[in-house]
Amino acid sequence: MATTMTLVHNPRPRKSVRRSLNSASDSVIECATPGVSTWSNKQLSHRALVVNRDYQYELSESSRPRLGPHEVLLRTKAIGLNPIDWKTVEYRFCMPSLPWINGRECAGVVEAVGIEVESLRVGQRVWTSTYYRDRRAGCFQDLVVAPEHTVLPLRDSLSFDEAACLGVAGLTAAMTIWKWFDLPMTSSGPIGEHFALIWGGSTSTGQFAVQIAACAGLKVITVASKRMRQRLLDLGAHHVIVRDGRSLKDIALEVQEVGRDDIFYGIDLVGPQSAAVGLGCLSRRQAAKFAPLAVPAPPIDAPKNVEIVNVEMKRFVLDPTSRKYADRLTELVEQGKVAVPERVVLTGGLAAVEDGLSRMRSGDTGGKKLVVRM
Repeated sequence: MATTMTLVHNPRPRKSVRRSLNSASDSVIECATPGVSTWSNKQLSHRALVVNRDYQYELSESSRPRLGPHEVLLRTKAIGLNPIDWKTVEYRFCMPSLPWINGRECAGVVEAVGIEVESLRVGQRVWTSTYYRDRRAGCFQDLVVAPEHTVLPLRDSLSFDEAACLGVAGLTAAMTIWKWFDLPMTSSGPIGEHFALIWGGSTSTGQFAVQIAACAGLKVITVASKRMRQRLLDLGAHHVIVRDGRSLKDIALEVQEVGRDDIFYGIDLVGPQSAAVGLGCLSRRQAAKFAPLAVPAPPIDAPKNVEIVNVEMKRFVLDPTSRKYADRLTELVEQGKVAVPERVVLTGGLAAVEDGLSRMRSGDTGGKKLVVRM
């Protein structure tokens, strides 16, 4: 399935660059092939976009990070931007200390590997999804450190820009449906009259969720803007409800008219009001599951037959068995069975990140994923 890309040039502004106070070690193990290591002791620096103690972004420079035996050093080539990135600063959460480095997904090339790493080699094209508790893993920098099991190889058919869309939106949709909804990663066909409601189908996560739920055999009802209607139908949605100019009550009536009492799964990607209304659209007689994915997640009082699943994406990093979800997602994308959202690619490297986050915060994305090209 073809997707389109818009290229936006962001000239690098002249900003002062200071050396970070939190410099990492200048030693790293580099392995050209598994089991063969060399040491680099030079003070090699790299750039990072940090959130300073005033909760403002600034370009900084720090020394090359040290690798653990099972860790991989990536040189970033493309970074995916996500709502969590601006919300983290706006609401001041998920930053254990300041200054901090944000960014949750990127694609790039393996720069070095720890001495126990066996599945990857220097120079290999890869993508990753990272965890906010490790400053070295923040993707808004030239060099990113990630555990081996979270770094996925890329075929040449998938670009860095495309791969930079997988680590948050793609993986969140995949793990919600496969892990927390416990639906099959491979499907032999439709699961009868089983519906899934995805409120916020225009979002990047929503677009992935529509496709993955359909691949799992569900009939997908999604709520989205008029301009995204045909796109979501092309991605496999059974029914698209256009939200433009309509009340939540009116939308809910159409959802229930289509899905009746057979909506067993629900995902909300918008916020507290739509989450409450979406929850009320689920089956009232049979077991159902609901995932409120908007950040921060609203408190929900659910009926007894509905399980509110707590989607914790940190499980991908903390639980190595979760690697299977990323493997399957990569496979489906490379096979053309799941399409990456249309993208707006911002050139200019780290200097373009803040502008991209501002555009995202204002809602000026038009159903497209923002990607920064390094």
